[in-house]
Amino acid sequence: MLRRLALLLAACLLPACSGDTPNTPSHQALESPVGEAVLRHLLTLCPHRSEAKQLTIVLGPLQDSASTAFEDKFSDTGLIVTPSRKLVAGAVNGEVRIFDSSTNQPPIILQLSSLLPDPTNPANFEAVAAWSWKDKAQRFSLRVLPQPNGSFDVKPIAEIPIAPRNQDGMPAKPPGAN
Repeated sequence: MLRRLALLLAACLLPACSGDTPNTPSHQALESPVGEAVLRHLLTLCPHRSEAKQLTIVLGPLQDSASTAFEDKFSDTGLIVTPSRKLVAGAVNGEVRIFDSSTNQPPIILQLSSLLPDPTNPANFEAVAAWSWKDKAQRFSLRVLPQPNGSFDVKPIAEIPIAPRNQDGMPAKPPGAN
């Protein structure tokens, strides 16, 4: 039951960004060096990076777990990398939170929803990715440019709005809705 609540809450914090895209990439594409560069860039954008102790990575619009091999690539971040299967949702001080079931710590959750070749230049990529921590979250559209040295330059295209949340962590009803 708590596992389902955790997945529901995660779905509310990091809504599926590319559900209408028929070319949803495989996990292999998302767990590529390009995907790693996007997630590392996203971690630098998270203003709660210094407060967090743990990190969880989810992939695709359905927020599937990343492979252990891919998670291991983030061991150099100084954060404990926590598999999504260890996360639960529960009330903390009256607020719904996602946290690690063994440490009770909230992780920064990084989601790479999509990673597709840029239609105007297939050597480049466009990504949709988001971070969340406690009840805060941001989602971005990003352009990824390969560099001659094998690294990647990740540039913002736009911030994608996330619906406001009410106190129980669920999307708030629009004004005038019953």
